[in-house]
Order: sequence, then C-alpha cells, then structure tokens
Amino acid sequence: MTRNRSTIIVSCLAGSLLAAGSVPATVVDFEDCPLPGPQSSFNGDPGTLQPGQSRTQPWASRGASFANTFGIDGDYNFPYWDGFAYSNVVNTTDGSFTNQYASYPGGGFGSSTYAVAYSDAAAVELPGPSTVGGFRIANTTYTYLTLVNGDQWGFTSPLPAGGWFRVTASGRLAGVATGSATFNLADLRGAAPAGILAGWTWFDLSALGTVDRVEFAFAGSDTGTYGLNTPAYFAMDDLTFAAVPEPAAGMLAAAVAAAVLRWRRRRR
Repeated sequence: MTRNRSTIIVSCLAGSLLAAGSVPATVVDFEDCPLPGPQSSFNGDPGTLQPGQSRTQPWASRGASFANTFGIDGDYNFPYWDGFAYSNVVNTTDGSFTNQYASYPGGGFGSSTYAVAYSDAAAVELPGPSTVGGFRIANTTYTYLTLVNGDQWGFTSPLPAGGWFRVTASGRLAGVATGSATFNLADLRGAAPAGILAGWTWFDLSALGTVDRVEFAFAGSDTGTYGLNTPAYFAMDDLTFAAVPEPAAGMLAAAVAAAVLRWRRRRR
C-alpha cells in the first residue's frame, strides 16, 4: 500500500511543528540566589531603609519572581517582612520566632538553598503562561515545633487531635482564577491521622492548569481573635514549571497548505 505524498507532507510538517513547540521544564532550585555564607537568609532587607519605611520588590530565581515586602516599624524600629525569603539555614531545634528561616528537614531538598513562604502575601509570578508540575514542600522548624510543643510564650498550644494546618495554592492567568490545590502540613483528623509533616514531600499543582501566577493562603483549626495562631510558614524547593508554547494550529495549517500547493504545481 502506498501513501499519498500530500499525506506524507502533512504528517512530517505536523511532527516538526509539535517537536518545535515542546518546552523543557524549568526547575527552580534557588541555587542561583546569592547568600554571604552558611546559616544565611535574605528577607528582602535592602539595608537602606529607615524606621517607618518599607519596600515591596520581588526577587527572582530561574526566571520566576517571588513576592516580597520588607519594612521597619516606625514606632518600635521592628523589622518585618512577608511573601518569600530564601535561606540556607540548618536548625531543627530552635522553635522560636528568631528561627523563622529554617526548614525542619534541615536545609533544602538535595541542595543547600531553599525558599521560605510567610503569610497570605506569598505569591510566585512566572515568566509567561505555564503549567506548574509542583514543588517540594516542608514545614519550617518554627512552625513544626510550634505544632508539636506550642509556642514559647504560651499563646499557642500543641495541635490537638482533630487539628489541622494547610496551605492552598491558587492559579491565575491574566488575573483570572484557573484552579487550586491544597496541601495539609499537619492533619490530626480521623482514625489514622497523617500527622505533622516532618520531611520534604511533593505538592502537586497540575490541577492549576495554565497560569502565570500562583498565590498561597494559609488556614488551620487553631484560630483566635486575631486569626490563625499557627505560624503561617512553609519551605519550598524545586519548583517545576514549563512554558506553554504559542498555539501551533494556525502555523500548521498555513505550512501544510503552502507545501501541498507547491507539490501540486510540480506535478502539473
């Protein structure tokens, strides 16, 4: 059996265009983020702000931008930040607020540097429409030890049976919501509770679809007058995303039409 030559041309062109449109995944491992040495972190502090001043400016790794605001309180000269920081701190024993940049597993996932998300201001901007596979997620030491022991001031008790703490990732494309995924950082509900996450594990974000921004929000069973009592942090490493190529349908149709027309002219 022989195939029509125009059919062969169509098949070859389609294969070429699809191959050209495939894009390899980017893995954000944060190893391109500069730190002065071991046991270091960056929370957005430019080193130039005065009391009462703040700066909102994302930092970047492997083409992705991570939201960050840093400021100094005007009344008490107290520094504050939210969004994302990055760190290579290894400290699994200090459960105080001063140890807010440490992952509980100790360091990153297979590398030294990782990101730390804090509060509902945490968000990631991608360089363009992309599909997000997910990332490695872990509790920070501050959050983990608070969930297990309560905080050092007695404001937060250990998470009781039936308690939970989670983060939800929501996708957006050009400002429009696309989908969401939720991960339990602690879950003591049910007859066989999953417990409190102690290591790195995978947070699957494929349900978000095509996005250019991912936003994070925290929730938990331990809430009070001022909201969530559990420290709203998580550690991130190996964020994986792939750019969505330009639609190839129009290119394919035009290329096929031109190729078939040339072939017919040669036959005549």
